[in-house]
Amino acid sequence: MLGGTSLSKVALSVALAVFSLGQVAHGLFPDEAGRIDWHRAQIGMPTKIVPYTNKDSSTGIFAITSRNTLASLNPDNGEITWRQIFDADEPIKALKLCDGQALTLSGTNKTHVRVWNADSGSLAWEFFQPADANYRNGSGAAEFLVGSKDVVAVAGDSFVRLTPNQSTPVWELALNATGAYKRIVVENKVAFVIGNARPTKKNPNPKLQVIEVDLKTGTVVRKYQVASDQSLDNSRLVVLESKEYGSYVVWREEKNIVWQIHRLGMTNPEWEMYHAKIVQTELMPPDMLTSTLHEIDTDPGLNVDKPRFAMNYIKDGKTKTVVVEMYRTGDKLEMRKIVGFRSDDAVIAGSGVSVSAKNSGSQPERAVLAVRTAGDVSWRRYTDTKTPTHTGEFVYDKGTYGPVTSALLYYTNGELRVLVQTSGGLIAALAPGGTEPLWFRDESLAHATDMVFLELPAPVSSAEYAAKATDPSVLSSPVTRYILRWVETFKSAASWVTSGFGAFDLFSGAHSSDPASRSVAESLAPKTPITVGDHFGFHKLSIFGTSIGVVAALSTKEGSRSWTRFLTDNGTPVAVENVFVTRRSQPLSDSPPLVTVVGRNADGNTIVVVLNALTGELIDESAFNVMPFSHAKVFELPAVDP
Repeated sequence: MLGGTSLSKVALSVALAVFSLGQVAHGLFPDEAGRIDWHRAQIGMPTKIVPYTNKDSSTGIFAITSRNTLASLNPDNGEITWRQIFDADEPIKALKLCDGQALTLSGTNKTHVRVWNADSGSLAWEFFQPADANYRNGSGAAEFLVGSKDVVAVAGDSFVRLTPNQSTPVWELALNATGAYKRIVVENKVAFVIGNARPTKKNPNPKLQVIEVDLKTGTVVRKYQVASDQSLDNSRLVVLESKEYGSYVVWREEKNIVWQIHRLGMTNPEWEMYHAKIVQTELMPPDMLTSTLHEIDTDPGLNVDKPRFAMNYIKDGKTKTVVVEMYRTGDKLEMRKIVGFRSDDAVIAGSGVSVSAKNSGSQPERAVLAVRTAGDVSWRRYTDTKTPTHTGEFVYDKGTYGPVTSALLYYTNGELRVLVQTSGGLIAALAPGGTEPLWFRDESLAHATDMVFLELPAPVSSAEYAAKATDPSVLSSPVTRYILRWVETFKSAASWVTSGFGAFDLFSGAHSSDPASRSVAESLAPKTPITVGDHFGFHKLSIFGTSIGVVAALSTKEGSRSWTRFLTDNGTPVAVENVFVTRRSQPLSDSPPLVTVVGRNADGNTIVVVLNALTGELIDESAFNVMPFSHAKVFELPAVDP
């Protein structure tokens, strides 16, 4: 009797201990306050990415993002090397890299010019102009000077030369509101400030305004207009920069089949360029009128001095792209096609055309890629032949990450890489011959607008418990269901104790030989959603809505992604504003919990979407609704879950 009493006391102690474990789910020990279980370092979706190679051949990837952040990423693994977050009222307008330094221009009513150490992200020096000067509301541009630590910048209605750690400009030139200046081209002794000329009654048609400035004195050498019916953002115009070859503006008027080439600093175009010589095939005039030009992203640290641009055109219903390079024959400059490819899509997005060139030993290497309007990216890699050594395309789930919006090429440790960005916040790096990313970043959560927690259903690991709990008489009694869940918990606890406190996971109801194996490794491949929690309610899902159309569910236990849904209306991302759990998890119920997402489409109409909260799938064909109105506010009523 005495022994039996002792055993009863032990059983009672175990029962109390397990019940106590259930209670601490709702509180924290003092030493747990402020601790972070996991976190994600984010930079936001890049609006500009610049790969850069230093003189010591070290590389980096630098970005300006839509979260107004300047960031440096490790090119080998995508991790954040450093980041600088700018104030909301100080938008970053320009980023340039040279000799291990990064130059930014930011601000609207107050202009800031800053130079950063590209390796560490520390501030080297800065200059700012108060709001009461002529620096307001300009688009902004900035450039390093050749062979100098000085910089020149356009801000508002002024053009200035700045030197490190000097509070006033070396000189300042008033632009007198003659244009919206967005581009600076620096040569040895002069700088060309280029913008869209202000329309006048005498000259109402758009043109480029060019001001040539002496870098030593800040005086105007000449001022003129060029390129009729053109602007800097026109798809039929590019600006080419080269220390050896000089700088040029190339454009085609809308109804003209001939390309004009203008050498900056001269008042007239030097020569004309014809399609047949560039594309190396005969084109009919209607085909010539489809041609567009696009500037090419290149690594400024590679010092590839030959000017290059991309030309797109359509022939026989097929879109084709050629990369054009300027070269010298004696004293004469010529243009030639260096590589080309075609696409089945109607148009190739010029902003995604990228070319890289680097000498590898005695062999010159070229690579080219292009983003197509269907949201795909493809690339070709060449050595000294016309046959590509590598071809490839990025294959992934667009329903999760959205279509590709831009791509570029960069080198790291002598190896060529393809960097891809999608509208759903994905940044991924691939090898030219690979199909799976070498690394990727998911920046969608940097644009989160709302978040809710979802209680996951408790695990059901006992066939006996499942049989009892599915009995209609049992389901009708919440008290019985509650008792049965605790019975199952006691069984889990007993197994954990009898196994010598081994690798049994009390919270998930599953054995694990390696605790680390419980972490879900993130991958671009579709993953199995987390649909079951633990016995005590520790494990939940945090469901995020974002302004870029992504709705994602993350495990609160380890931060891994359970599911992702990319919401679009007519191909445009839905700007999600609110997320609500409108039906919660029910024990052993055939009806899944629901999450309702409210946002707006591109026209401002209200979008209401109902998803399975455990899988992210639409609950049925009528779950995506476009309302004929634009909501002012969304309220959640204290209604009972159906």
